[in-house]
Amino acid sequence: MIPITRVAWCFAACALIPYAHAGAISFTGNLRTDANFVDCGTGCTLGPANTDGDYAQWAAVAFNFQVPVMSAMTAITFSYGGGTNGNGVTVLQGGFEPYLSLFDSNGNFLASTFAGITCPAGSQANSVSGFCYDVGLDGGTLAPGTYQIAISAFENMSFAENPGGFLLADGFTGLGNLAPGEDMHYGFDVSLTSVVATPEPGTAGLALAAVPAFYLLWKKRGKRK
Repeated sequence: MIPITRVAWCFAACALIPYAHAGAISFTGNLRTDANFVDCGTGCTLGPANTDGDYAQWAAVAFNFQVPVMSAMTAITFSYGGGTNGNGVTVLQGGFEPYLSLFDSNGNFLASTFAGITCPAGSQANSVSGFCYDVGLDGGTLAPGTYQIAISAFENMSFAENPGGFLLADGFTGLGNLAPGEDMHYGFDVSLTSVVATPEPGTAGLALAAVPAFYLLWKKRGKRK
């Protein structure tokens, strides 16, 4: 005789199907005022006397975000060509050409837009330059936990990425630039789409409804012994 607990488990577990639930985490700001990476070479730290071009070359700002369940992660910028973020906020065009870098909670490099998508779906061309330089990042499937994402000017990548073997805390390479007409504002979204399996509502309900019937059958079989 199959124990009732195994029967109930089978009805619930065998009905599992993937589902998708997307949520956007929006970030906006100004690289000059928000930067938390401001080293500009040996013995040099960016400050009020430095130009926006200096900040574009060297500075970066990193944010923490949480992944609650196993999720596919993507990110998209809006500030070069303008657009509307996941919070419904209009992001003006004219920001610097963006570069995104993804790290785990310990600062290990995971992905960047070096090999990402320029002008992903949803991006707009800048009406002044005529170019579409906003970018999309595919961070792959992330396990639950804390992650860090940094935005800098193209292509000020981290030492963790180039030459590699370092961590986010070791800073950035100073390869950024600022073209005429660009300023320091930024805007981007991180989107998480759960890949965790969950019972289909109708099937789960049928499974739960069937459990009492199997329990009664089990009781009857027990009395016949």
